[in-house]
Amino acid sequence: MTLHRNYFIIGITWLCLTAFYCYQYILRVIPNLIMSELFTQFNVGATEFGAFAGIYYIGYITLHIPIGLLLSRLEAKIILPLCIILASSGLIPIAYANSWEYVLIGRLLTGIGSSAAIIGVLQIFRIIFPQHFTRMLGITVCFALITAVYSSKPLTQILQTFGINEVINILLIISVVLAVLTYFVLPKSKVTTSQEGVLTEIKSVIVNYKLLLASILAGLMIGPLEGFADAWCTAFIYTVYGISKEIASGIGASILTGMCVGCIVLPYFADKYNLHYGVTIISGVGMIFGFIYLLSGIGNAFTLNMTCLIIGLFCAYQVITVSKIATYVPPNLSGMAAAVANMIAMGFGAIFHAIIGSNMDRLWDGAMADGIKVYHRSAYIESITIIPVAIVIAVIGFTLIVFKESISIRKQKAA
Repeated sequence: MTLHRNYFIIGITWLCLTAFYCYQYILRVIPNLIMSELFTQFNVGATEFGAFAGIYYIGYITLHIPIGLLLSRLEAKIILPLCIILASSGLIPIAYANSWEYVLIGRLLTGIGSSAAIIGVLQIFRIIFPQHFTRMLGITVCFALITAVYSSKPLTQILQTFGINEVINILLIISVVLAVLTYFVLPKSKVTTSQEGVLTEIKSVIVNYKLLLASILAGLMIGPLEGFADAWCTAFIYTVYGISKEIASGIGASILTGMCVGCIVLPYFADKYNLHYGVTIISGVGMIFGFIYLLSGIGNAFTLNMTCLIIGLFCAYQVITVSKIATYVPPNLSGMAAAVANMIAMGFGAIFHAIIGSNMDRLWDGAMADGIKVYHRSAYIESITIIPVAIVIAVIGFTLIVFKESISIRKQKAA
């Protein structure tokens, strides 16, 4: 009876965390769907939109450690519902405020609340899935991506038929239902940690140079997902290739579909052959060639769709690197190490959005349509180029790490 009860509790816990993670993923990629509506409603340009998309990641990473500590010291069934409501409340200014500043504050709140989903997954999965953490993390991310892919089309249809307010209202209702269910369904769990222990754990993680270096390199590779798919992809394909926005949106969603497959396939090979950084390097090379093709301007709807699928497949490197980086610390600190690694990597999402948005406005030729800035295809191409350039740097860095570790292993064997 106890064994069956343990499996039941683990299943319920996984379901609650995965549901929240799926919901916050919709909130993360929503800018890609409502970009033109924001331009029109608030009369903003690429720089402002880049700030809107990027400030999510500032909120997302800023409270990683505090939320992790709250989850460790208080009941998850209290913290997670509160964070669900906080994340969704950030949508309210889009529908019910006339100030762009309020919209930015709301997006910041959405990022803060959303961070609890991944922190909960990283910390709690380490406890309930000690032997299969990487694969279970990949499965959860896979479900989130499926949700994002298959929710984009109905949300787009609702947006075009009823307007942006209706989309926001639906997402708000979903959040209330999800928060209530999480509170009543998630089992009780409480972990206490002494203040001295907390400070020691934080210090031992943030001064680990190997962890910090690998996290930064992982962040340089995050552009295809956090710097392209969640905000600029649809507009890029529509402008550069002259493909309708509806088809362009579907092509962009292929990145999420590809990553969905990658979250199952790549962790399997990385774990089986113990080639976590090897798979990461291969993923980086694959994304580089994918973006070279996207930026070439010679593709069609079919080839672009296939290219985005491949790019998305390799975007799953994130699951592998976070798991690998967590091994740089003792097992009892692996959850916090994974959270810090994710915090650093996700922070690059804000950097990519800021660079892309500001460069778009720098290259703007003054064209306007109905009072809204119109950006030329060359502006999109030059601005998005920052993504493959950053990946090249990351691939070189990971290659040097692998080379150094292989030398160290050989020396140990020789001794």
